[in-house]
Amino acid sequence: MKDPWWIYAYWEVQPQVERQVRSQLSPEETIGLRSVLRVYDVTDRRFPDQPAHAWFDIALSGLAANWYIHADAPNRSFLVDIGLLTRSGRFLTLARSNRVTTPRFGPSEVLDEEWMVADDDYWKLFGITAGVGMGSSPTALRALLERGLASQALFSPGLFSPVKAPQGRGFWLRVDAELIVHGATDPKASVKIQEQPVALRPDGTFSVRMHLPDGTQTIPVEAVSADRQDARAITTTVTRQTDGQPAAARERSESRAGSRDRAKAARKSPL
Repeated sequence: MKDPWWIYAYWEVQPQVERQVRSQLSPEETIGLRSVLRVYDVTDRRFPDQPAHAWFDIALSGLAANWYIHADAPNRSFLVDIGLLTRSGRFLTLARSNRVTTPRFGPSEVLDEEWMVADDDYWKLFGITAGVGMGSSPTALRALLERGLASQALFSPGLFSPVKAPQGRGFWLRVDAELIVHGATDPKASVKIQEQPVALRPDGTFSVRMHLPDGTQTIPVEAVSADRQDARAITTTVTRQTDGQPAAARERSESRAGSRDRAKAARKSPL
């Protein structure tokens, strides 16, 4: 656990386990096979007996053996599978983590007089982080929060982000993408997305947030009626392509090209 928004996963898959799982694949399924982390929100669920509220995938690169996961959900419980994902959406589990619960967001509502600290000690510990005026105490800060006067930026997830700006000029940009798959069916039906069960809301709607890496993803969605007599399936294919060329470099390139064009035009102009 890192903070209310991030969880940390690490793993070690024995070679014989991976060989056994790969033996279940057909030769066609090994084409485009990817290693992914599948993150399940299992808050108040007896998973896998009960379906997860939602889940999303993170594509792994290289020989990664650990990963920081942006769960972005304080006070929720998660499980993580590492596995293999085929282009058709079939997921084979290699290993499953224990259940973890992220901390709640913000200060505790319980104030225990036994653990109260003097104002001087409080500001030595929290003053810089809190950013509210000198002389405030934990009790005063709580009052501010209850009245909605304290900025939530005091506890912004950006304060805990593992992404650090590169040293040097200080200007940088990183972009990632996520995909939300949502729909609706009969509230009594059962739904699977990429062969994983999805929890329905009381009105039959559902939604799943997924990581969207570069490349093409095939996302099959299947609904089966409660009596198992009817079934419907819809497959969505999504492609992402990221252009990583720096904008400044393009502008300089275009500027140089424009200068050359102007220079040629000037040479061709009659005296």
